[in-house]
Amino acid sequence: MDQPQPESPDGLVELSLFPLNLVLFPGMDLPLHIFEERYKDMIGECLNQNMPFGVVLIKEGLEVGAPADPERIGTSTRVLRSELLDQGRMNIMTKGERRFEIEEIIQRVPYVIGRVRFLVELEGEGCSELVPQIVDDYVALVRNMTALTGGYTSRVTVPEDPVELSYAIAANLDLEPHMRQSLLVTETAATRLFDLIPLLREGNENLRERIAKQNPFQGPRLN
Repeated sequence: MDQPQPESPDGLVELSLFPLNLVLFPGMDLPLHIFEERYKDMIGECLNQNMPFGVVLIKEGLEVGAPADPERIGTSTRVLRSELLDQGRMNIMTKGERRFEIEEIIQRVPYVIGRVRFLVELEGEGCSELVPQIVDDYVALVRNMTALTGGYTSRVTVPEDPVELSYAIAANLDLEPHMRQSLLVTETAATRLFDLIPLLREGNENLRERIAKQNPFQGPRLN
């Protein structure tokens, strides 16, 4: 059973933070290899207490070494599976849960802890018009990604909730971290979907080109 996070009267909770050179979206799977002592301790604590931790894009600094300066908006994540390796290292599989905003950093050593406010997800106006425009392109994206690895997908599950759909598309697109952060910060699903339409079409075009190069013969099979 998940442990509730202690919430202060101002609505803030304490959350251990993992600054990385990547952006995590709600609902997105994220495998991690844990090898630094500070993060072995942090993840061990989260596992013992069944608590989430936060993934934040590094604004300044490096993943390894001195504490990095994170962006203010990140996503909480929870460990779904863990594999203990030698010397205390771990392989873990996590899934993004909720967006948050860092109000203040209260600890930097050995790992970063922040007081954060979880953000409310808003659909915004115009989702009913935007979703039909983007669903076919999302289905094409999933099929193209599968085709690139030599597979085939006959049925693609499309999230019915516009917020979930917007994050699913953003998570699957190959975008630079700053662009992904911009999509994460976006306040409503409607704005995010609107911004994703050209990015999704460009992503599909790039995938189709890669598939064609991988399999230049596109004609009918004779056997």
